[in-house]
Amino acid sequence: LQRLYEAGLRELTKRDVGKAGSNPLSGASIDAVKAAIDADLVRESHELNSKMVLLTIAISGGPFLGLLGTVVGVMITFAAIAAAGDVNVNAIAPGIAAALLATVAGLGVAIPALFGYNYLAARIKNISSDMQIFVDEFVTRVAETYGAR
Repeated sequence: LQRLYEAGLRELTKRDVGKAGSNPLSGASIDAVKAAIDADLVRESHELNSKMVLLTIAISGGPFLGLLGTVVGVMITFAAIAAAGDVNVNAIAPGIAAALLATVAGLGVAIPALFGYNYLAARIKNISSDMQIFVDEFVTRVAETYGAR
């Protein structure tokens, strides 16, 4: 919110608002102030969302990497069984267990990332709403205080 406020003040300062003898702001000037603050609002929203892609990659990619590890582990186990020529549970179980560990690791990454993503997405939505409300209230206050009557 501070950056949005500073953007609004910059725009008002450019127009010499509040100085003795300054003219009231026209509707076009108020629209220009709002446009400048809205541009900063878009930049701030983009900044808030910019790192969320890392969580989406972890959410979608973690299970696939785990599955890849499981498939490779099972293939290695079957290759070892084929080379040994002996099929018994004691020979298969350790290899399969190790292969499934990759799936657990992938899910161990994806599940917390999913919770984190949903929490942060809700926070970003609330912050974005607060920023939009601030912009609207700021521009309204500027129009009431410095606008042409």
